[in-house]
Amino acid sequence: MNYCTVLRGVTPVTITFDGRKVGYIMSARNVSSIDYTKKLPEAEFEVMNAIWNGEPPVNTAYLMDAVGKDKGWKAPTLISFLVRLQERGFISSEKKGKERYYTPVADREAYVHAVTSDFIEKYHGGSFVNLLDSLYSNQVLSEDDIDNLLIWLKTKC
Repeated sequence: MNYCTVLRGVTPVTITFDGRKVGYIMSARNVSSIDYTKKLPEAEFEVMNAIWNGEPPVNTAYLMDAVGKDKGWKAPTLISFLVRLQERGFISSEKKGKERYYTPVADREAYVHAVTSDFIEKYHGGSFVNLLDSLYSNQVLSEDDIDNLLIWLKTKC
C-alpha cells in the first residue's frame, strides 16, 4: 500500500514514500501519514496544484488569484478546501500576522504516481498495453508516435 509515512524526530521531519525520502516538513501537527491512494476531489486537486505550482509558502490571496477567481469561489469556499487539504495531511499552514500561509507537505510526483497506478489497475487490469489500446483503439498512431514509443520502451528494458 502506498502511504507516505511521517517519521517524527527532531526538526525537520522527514517524509518517506515507499521507503524513499521525498522531502521534509518543519511541523507535523495533526499529520501522521498521507494516503496517496485516495484521489482528491477535483476542486481540492486544483487548489493543491496551485500550491505545488506556487513559490511556497503561498497565502490565501495568491490562491484566490490562481484558482478562486476563475472558479467564482468566495474566500470561505477556498478556505474550506484548504482546511480539508490540511486535514488530509497534504498541506501545512502557519499564521503570520493576519495572513495564513500554506506549504505543500504531499509530494506531487508521489501523488500522481499513486493515482495513475490506481487508475490503470482499476480500469485496465494493471496493464499498460490495455491502457494504450483504450486510448488509441479508434485512432492511428503517427510514425513519430511509434518511433517515440519504441525509444521510450527501449529505455525501460
